[in-house]
Amino acid sequence: MDAIVVDGNRDEVRERNVVTVQVDTDDEVRTGSEQATTDLPPSSLYPLITSMKPFGICFTRNVVRETPAATSQAVAGRLGWNHSRIYATILLAVTWFNAARNCVIFDGSETLGAELLRKLGTIPGVLLIAFLHTTYYVASHTGGLDAIFRQVNSSADDFSVKFRRRAKMVTAVCWLLVATGISYYIFTFTRGPFTDISLQLIISYFRLSRIQARVMQVVCSIMQLHATACWTLTQAMKLFIPNLSSLF
Repeated sequence: MDAIVVDGNRDEVRERNVVTVQVDTDDEVRTGSEQATTDLPPSSLYPLITSMKPFGICFTRNVVRETPAATSQAVAGRLGWNHSRIYATILLAVTWFNAARNCVIFDGSETLGAELLRKLGTIPGVLLIAFLHTTYYVASHTGGLDAIFRQVNSSADDFSVKFRRRAKMVTAVCWLLVATGISYYIFTFTRGPFTDISLQLIISYFRLSRIQARVMQVVCSIMQLHATACWTLTQAMKLFIPNLSSLF
C-alpha cells in the first residue's frame, strides 16, 4: 500500500515537473518573440527611417541572442561589421570631409563685412551636421537608438494612424527641402553667382581646367545633397521621439 502511494507521488511530481518545463519553455518563446518584435523600429516611422538609411545616418547592427552558450558570439555580433555599418562609416567620413572642406575658407584677404560674416556662419552649420551624423552613427552602433525604438514600441498606442500619416507628411516635406536646397546649389554654379567659397578657393588655387572644375562641382553637389539630408532628416526625427535628446 505504501509502495503504491509512493509511486503515485512520484508520478505526480514527474507530471508537475513536465508541466513546469513546458510553461518555462512557452514563456521563453513568448519572451523571445516579444523581444524580436520590440527590436524592430516603429512601423509608424518607417518612411522617415527608410529615408535615413540611404544617407548612412542610421544602420542595422549585427544582433546575436545572448545565451549562456553564445556569450562570445553576442559580443562579436555587437562589435562586428556588416554591409550597413561599412556603408554608414564611409558616408560618415564623407560628412566630416565636407565639414573640413567648408571650414578651410579663409584666404587671408577677409575684411570686416558681409563676406566675413558669411564665412563665419558657414562653419557652425557644417560642424552641426557632422555632429548630428556622428551621434546617430554612435547610437546605432552602441544600441542606444534601438533602446529608444523599444521604448516607442512599448507605448505603441501613441503611434496610431495619425502618427503614421504625420510621418509620411514630414518625410515628404524633408525631401522637398532637400530637393529645393540641392536645386539651388546646382543653379548657382550653372547660371547664378556661385556661393561655395571653399570650392572657389580650390579651383583658383589649383588652377583647375573647366572640365576639372565641373567634375569638382558635381562631387560637391553630391556631398551637399548628403549634408542637407542629414540636417533635415535628423531634425524631423526629433518631432516624433521626444526623448531622442538623450542621444546628445
